[in-house]
Amino acid sequence: AFHPVPSQLPVVLPVTFTTTMKIPTSILLLSLIPIAQAFQVGHHAVGSRNPSSALRMTAARPISAGNLAGDASGKGLKVTVVGGSGFVGSRVCKILVDCGAEVTSVSKSGQAPQWAAGQEWTGSVDWKAADLLSADEASLDAAMGSPDAVVSTVGVVGTDLDVLLKGNGDTNAAAFASCKRKGVSRIAFVSVAEEVAACQENWLPEFFSGYFDGKVIAEAAALEALGGDTGQLCLVKPTFIYGGESFGLLPPRVTYDYGSGIEQLLSFGLIKAIADITPGLIKVALRPPVSVDSVASACAAAALGKEAANGKVLDGTKAVNTATDQPDATGLSEAFEWTKDNTIKFYNWAKEKIEESK
Repeated sequence: AFHPVPSQLPVVLPVTFTTTMKIPTSILLLSLIPIAQAFQVGHHAVGSRNPSSALRMTAARPISAGNLAGDASGKGLKVTVVGGSGFVGSRVCKILVDCGAEVTSVSKSGQAPQWAAGQEWTGSVDWKAADLLSADEASLDAAMGSPDAVVSTVGVVGTDLDVLLKGNGDTNAAAFASCKRKGVSRIAFVSVAEEVAACQENWLPEFFSGYFDGKVIAEAAALEALGGDTGQLCLVKPTFIYGGESFGLLPPRVTYDYGSGIEQLLSFGLIKAIADITPGLIKVALRPPVSVDSVASACAAAALGKEAANGKVLDGTKAVNTATDQPDATGLSEAFEWTKDNTIKFYNWAKEKIEESK
């Protein structure tokens, strides 16, 4: 079923959606999911963390706002997050609330996400329900409120060209048209990395042009809403976004722990050099993924008018991370450390048992 409204549409790298799209990244990030899950005893898909589990692949990676942590510059600022119930949008809402902003979320459900159920910050968000494709201007404007800045994290994946065009283009165009009517001064939009978009001509099925055309429509609508002022528009362009505490295939997703390890691995200089000289989807598959917290923080920084994000095109993981000084990924190092520590523990345990049996 088509769910074009942001609460139903986490923003992830679309070209990993089927085996006919983005095969290299699917192999790299998704084929090892069962292995990663096997290392997560007591850390199942429901997402409860258990630091004392007998086996864990890497250490927990809690939400990180980068240099926005402790920032209170959002006081008095009104921000509407379109897609605020979703994977990225909900984290944008949390970061903005922590920065003191008055936050409104517009999504189909109009509810806080399940992962944040019961968390105190959700009570500071005005959760509004609206269907971006069917709402009339008056009802949509009412849901959007009168924000100083707007963040849109809306996106959809699939195999139907029309669905992709509407879910990525028309939905955002409607939201940004409301921004224009409201006189919004700043906009941040989660689009797609240029290297991914460059693959559409020779590497991806024809129907996927709907996805990329939709993103182009959305970017143009955002710029039009600002009267052509690129200095107030931030385009956040990730490849594969990882995060949360569960694995998924539809849409494709890997956990913080696992994704952090992949990000660190693919950030090594040698792999980067290889990626730089390889073509198309192979290049994209060798690029490091980016944490959902990093994407959300970049969006929040733009909404707050931070110089490192506002008016910038943040294309790729490095640019997104740099916008809020996110720490380097350490998942791989932590996995090796865990392996070393537990190997030593197992050796000592086995040695004791052997001695006891003599």
